[in-house]
Amino acid sequence: MSRPRHVCAIRDPIPAYRQGIARELDNAGYETAEPGDCYAWIRRFRRAAHPTEYRLAVLLSIRSDSDVDVLSALRAHDEQVALLALLVDPTADDYRRALDAGAWGVVDYAASPDEIVAALEATWAGAVRLPRAVAVDLLSRPAPAETDLSVDESDVLRLAALASGWSVERLASHENFSTRAMFRHLQELYRTLGVSNRHEAVVVAARHGLLDGSMEAMRHRAEDEGRRGSGARNGTATRAVLADAHRADRQPSVTVSAAPSRQ
Repeated sequence: MSRPRHVCAIRDPIPAYRQGIARELDNAGYETAEPGDCYAWIRRFRRAAHPTEYRLAVLLSIRSDSDVDVLSALRAHDEQVALLALLVDPTADDYRRALDAGAWGVVDYAASPDEIVAALEATWAGAVRLPRAVAVDLLSRPAPAETDLSVDESDVLRLAALASGWSVERLASHENFSTRAMFRHLQELYRTLGVSNRHEAVVVAARHGLLDGSMEAMRHRAEDEGRRGSGARNGTATRAVLADAHRADRQPSVTVSAAPSRQ
């Protein structure tokens, strides 16, 4: 089965900026477009291709509240498109606001094209690259009032998978779900946790001790299975793998990159 094509739309009012980012993305092996209507661009791909044939991303600059509204509307329009917000004013509050609006990744608008490509690659891998100062600011803010999370074991294991860097597509495949179905389930989980996105969900889970002992063991187990060339797994088998890892007596580790680097 061939790998999906990665296609990126770039939304910014400055042509020279769009062209510079497009050149770097082209050099990195991605296809690019500068559509006037991102909604129509997404619909065209969704109607013309099987969902697994393409992975779509929209890189959009955030200059004002109206741009945040566009970001939120794009997320509502398509829950599977990767949205990378390019912040003209890269404060911690704006990072949080972009993530709350549905961005999968956030990067400084003034970052080098190479750094922007690295942020996009991290986004597709299910991670967010944050400057250290922003990460410290976000993590040091007071936690919401303690509530009964009512999270079952299978959801804890999914949170551990996301915290370990798994993409939603990978998690869906391992549980024998469609990507769309997994997105819907995770959105329900985020609402249960009182958060808006996967990154805040991981922080809340870590604060409540839900990730203790799961991530590193799960990563090693997944690597072992990959080396054995295991075939397709159903949801029950995958949950058993994650459950074994969750019971392992290990402590999770969290790393934040201070400076982006090409993957």
